[in-house]
Amino acid sequence: MTWQDAFPAPSSPRPGKGDADVLGPDVPMQVQLYRQLRAEILDGLWVGRTGFPGERDLAERYGVSLITSRRALERLAREGLVVRGRGRRATSPYVPPEPPGNGPVWFVLDSAGSPDAFRPLRVGIETAPAEACRAFGLTPGSALWQCVQSHEREGKPLLVSHHVQAPEVGARHTLEELRTQQMLQILSGRYEITAVRRSLRADNPSPLVRRHLGIAPDTPVLTAVIRVHGGPSGELLEWVRLTAHPELPLPDDALDLATGRWSQTD
Repeated sequence: MTWQDAFPAPSSPRPGKGDADVLGPDVPMQVQLYRQLRAEILDGLWVGRTGFPGERDLAERYGVSLITSRRALERLAREGLVVRGRGRRATSPYVPPEPPGNGPVWFVLDSAGSPDAFRPLRVGIETAPAEACRAFGLTPGSALWQCVQSHEREGKPLLVSHHVQAPEVGARHTLEELRTQQMLQILSGRYEITAVRRSLRADNPSPLVRRHLGIAPDTPVLTAVIRVHGGPSGELLEWVRLTAHPELPLPDDALDLATGRWSQTD
């Protein structure tokens, strides 16, 4: 079975109906819905797109009341993230800014820390995060192949990875590969990997990631953005965002005083 068979292409770039399980019972629905939409907007998923969901669309998609969806949209509008007008659909004018630059960190896979299972949560060609679009030299709002995976050990999540690749690269992966191998292993079998770089940051993950990691709202976690280069010209093969569970041990890094670069120790 291929990933195309298990995850058919969506009829629209917007997440489909039936996302009510993204919202949990511990925080008011209005707040959770606002956070979900705000995360999508800040990630650049609505750049240059029309069809931003209205009150009824959101109520149906997330299984909430019209009052709840209306208040979430009103809060986004007050913050300037959504523009609403009488008789027309809302739009989002927000374009994420360029992230601050920092030095690359070499990423080394630790086999002892490898998960037991990979569970694809979402696979397909959709609007990619703005940072990923820019990494590939594309404008925010572009569509790229993406795979969101849960990495688990003994049934417990270690991290969630969000892989972004050119469509011609991602289309070669089978669902079996995505379920049994680390993505870097898959890419290494098809391309000569020339460089793997990462940047680290503290981030507040999206509701989808929080749900699969079991993280409470507004809990900052360690996030790594990794860029994998390879092929004959060393082009970018993959942009991936890894969100680690707060209990996952941090890597032990060392600074090379000659180059000014951080790298994991043996």
